Amino acid sequence: MRRRTVVKALAACALFASPIAFAARPVPKAVTENYDWRDGATLALEGRGFPNSSTPYDRLPEKWKGVVPPSVWNLSHTSIDINARFVTDSDEVVVRWEVAKGYRPHPQITLNGTQGVDVYKRTAEGTWEHTLAGSPNVETGIGELRVPWTPGAECLVYLPMRVTPQAFSIGVKKGSRFDPGHAHRLAKPVVHYGTSIVHGGRADRPGMTFTSIMARELDIDLVNLGFPGNGRMELSLADVLAEIDAALYIVDCEWNMTVKMVEERYEPFVRKLKELRPETPILLCGGCTEKAVPRPQEVISRKVFDKLKAEDPTKWANLHFLSGVDQLPNSSDCTTDHCHPNVYGFMYMGPVYAKAVRSILGL
Repeated sequence: MRRRTVVKALAACALFASPIAFAARPVPKAVTENYDWRDGATLALEGRGFPNSSTPYDRLPEKWKGVVPPSVWNLSHTSIDINARFVTDSDEVVVRWEVAKGYRPHPQITLNGTQGVDVYKRTAEGTWEHTLAGSPNVETGIGELRVPWTPGAECLVYLPMRVTPQAFSIGVKKGSRFDPGHAHRLAKPVVHYGTSIVHGGRADRPGMTFTSIMARELDIDLVNLGFPGNGRMELSLADVLAEIDAALYIVDCEWNMTVKMVEERYEPFVRKLKELRPETPILLCGGCTEKAVPRPQEVISRKVFDKLKAEDPTKWANLHFLSGVDQLPNSSDCTTDHCHPNVYGFMYMGPVYAKAVRSILGL
């Protein structure tokens, strides 16, 4: 039985209690001169599956250009879930970034949700607390966000969801400590392949995607390979996933696939990924739905899952399935268009996915 009423109330409370996302304001020159600056390109950024990608903020390296579908390649030029973690004893942190000028956000997504940055602080209890978010100037593409800081606290900065920064840097007071964040619970990342929903859907800021919520809850590094409209399980994408030595592969593509596509591509894709990485667990996901019954695509994918499990229980012991029916509350309020979850939907999905991953990996 779903905890619809309780979760909805908690979601509403969290939305009203969250710190306000401000448009970034220019940092005074005196502040700039009194800071030590780290170029993002020199940091050990997380959420990157390929250290040799075209820029530090792109998601695929040049070798995949011309191999994956052109639309996938074009959509790889976003920094969704790429982030910087560090510890500083500075009492202020300044984030600077630059994106293309004149970009207009998606009509259902805030400017901060498309081009903004998002800052979190680790509490003494070890959880992450939202601190501040900021958006760039639309005309110049430049953003500067000044964040009052608790000296000694760990900082997490998410890069923009739907663009690739042309520049990114972090400033702390001169002479302040600047150390890497603590080691994660897993040495390897979790790789999540899928659709626009995986890519952030209608989240209002980068830290509110269900993938980022899941990653913070589990304390893991997550590589986001969501491609809006193009999570279609081409075999070349199985090669892309398998190049990353992952703790777990999550395959979450059904919203971008017709029933015929699922019939033709699902089983070959899963078999190839298993062949390339036989020891790595795979989590197959039905398309999230606010309805009480699974979508037609899931009916077919579930049959593939059952077929493989029955074929060789030992070989496929690490193959798992998460129904789309279990991912969202049974409420039309959790999406913007009965497809893309809003913040309420993502706040529900994040813990659902965290629970599934925790069970598979024994976290």
